[in-house]
Amino acid sequence: MVLVIWVLIAVVLTVIEAFTAGFLALWFAIGAAITAIVVAFFPEIAITAQIGIFTVSSCILFIITRKRIQKSVDKNCSQPVYSILGKTAIVTKEIDSIKGTGQININGDIWSAKCKESDILIPINTKVEVVEIEGVKAVVRLLDTQTEKI
Repeated sequence: MVLVIWVLIAVVLTVIEAFTAGFLALWFAIGAAITAIVVAFFPEIAITAQIGIFTVSSCILFIITRKRIQKSVDKNCSQPVYSILGKTAIVTKEIDSIKGTGQININGDIWSAKCKESDILIPINTKVEVVEIEGVKAVVRLLDTQTEKI
């Protein structure tokens, strides 16, 4: 019966981990699985020893592997929003500040964009520089001289 409880704990913690992004429940799920394996081979082991095995194995796994996994996850995440400040981008959808429309491509990412000056229309394929971030829009200034006053 104790074996079933440890297996259930491992399964529940695995399900919890599937719905979170912190890699916290994973270590405890593995600790519960390790404890279940020990209980399967040594069914007479005391509950205090089982809890000790669970705690020690979970903590050791957490300490040894969390930093390594977090580094690999961080490498796969996109850069912070403000890392695009000062970078050059290409206009992919005409930027019209009056209509509030426009898009840029920067490092392969598409951003909604608007122009710092309110009376400029920036055509497609024009180079711009990102000068600010306002909400979810990149605020740009023109690098080329191909503009039209609105």
